[in-house]
Amino acid sequence: MILIDSISVSRGANAVIKDFSAEFKAGTITAIIGPNGCGKSTLLAAIAGDLPLTSGAIKLNGNDLKSYQIAELAKLRSVVLQQPAFNLAFTVQEVLAMARLAGSTLESETAAIAKLAIKELADRKVTELSGGEKQRVAIALAIAVDAPVLLLDEPLAAQDVESTNRIIELFKSAAKAGKTIILVAHMPESELSWCDQIIKDF
Repeated sequence: MILIDSISVSRGANAVIKDFSAEFKAGTITAIIGPNGCGKSTLLAAIAGDLPLTSGAIKLNGNDLKSYQIAELAKLRSVVLQQPAFNLAFTVQEVLAMARLAGSTLESETAAIAKLAIKELADRKVTELSGGEKQRVAIALAIAVDAPVLLLDEPLAAQDVESTNRIIELFKSAAKAGKTIILVAHMPESELSWCDQIIKDF
């Protein structure tokens, strides 16, 4: 479970998030929505522990997020950025294998490839993939680690209908298995009925 207690977050001199509190329970999917520039990605980065707080606290499993070492966090939460930065010409299979430092296995990597239907991409270099393909590889990477918390910034961007539906079903299955899923979504609230919680005021 993740508990956010009255946090404020600034980027430079700008206060982006002010006195925000929320709770994210295990086995649930939460969507963060709102107009461009409202702080969705900032909030997600703060929950991931990648941005310092101006005030307040975030607790993961009852412990302050700041008390975890980076190696510990890597096994507790997986993060998928809006535009995954794959700058080196490794194959998809090689990129997935790099997650073994965070706890993935060959079996979990193979399962993730199957769940995202990216088997045909396994031997391709990630630098040659389209934006949507890179995003699916990044999601597979997060799934392979099998961390209890998934944090995703617009994971449905640049996906066709089939891939979107597959990813949504994957999230629903992961939540049913007890994972906490928090994602930034750039879509109307009416299209997020598969989420347990929607955050739009922060």
